Amino acid sequence: MPDHYSRLLEWRREEAATRGLHKLPSDFYTTTESYLAETRATFESELRANPGGRKGDLARQTYLRAAQVARDIVESRMMKVLNLAFQASVGSSRDLGNALPLERQLYDRLLEVLRSHRQQAAPFLEATGPAPPAASSAPEPAPPPAASASRPAGAARGPAQAVVRIVKDGRPIEVGGETIDLRKEDLLTVPEETARLLVEAKVAERVGTHPVPTTT
Repeated sequence: MPDHYSRLLEWRREEAATRGLHKLPSDFYTTTESYLAETRATFESELRANPGGRKGDLARQTYLRAAQVARDIVESRMMKVLNLAFQASVGSSRDLGNALPLERQLYDRLLEVLRSHRQQAAPFLEATGPAPPAASSAPEPAPPPAASASRPAGAARGPAQAVVRIVKDGRPIEVGGETIDLRKEDLLTVPEETARLLVEAKVAERVGTHPVPTTT
């Protein structure tokens, strides 16, 4: 079985060659910490016993190289976790394959912070966020038109709905208690307010407007 230093070198190569997180032993962090502590104690002991000795100097160099390799692995994985958390915060998949427990904790905290920042700093990016207050000079909305004589008894004209075309994929939204996926080129019929938010967020473009008949 290869020693821990050789395994660190192999893990670094594999981590650099993998876009996602490379699969590491579940005890990677604890065993690496123990190995580095033992290696450091060895070279310090050797140098105390024989300050000019070759053995102590070799042990010190081994420790420094191993510490750098371990740092490369940890920082590479941290950067990947950060990138995955950002992608998830804007609606991508939350898949975190091969993450170790400490990395999952980091991911969850990052995702929470990123989503909170996005909602506080840029609520206009959220398709389901609150609508900005209307200007005081805006005219009052016109009352709905009376039912025509040709409309069947009991039928009334519902609120206007908008037809929009999705121009880029986005995170799912809630409309009328239903979750709707935003997929490019889909045509959706949504309330006017939702359509406005989607257009302002540059996720959709308006195609048309039509009333939705409702029966009382």
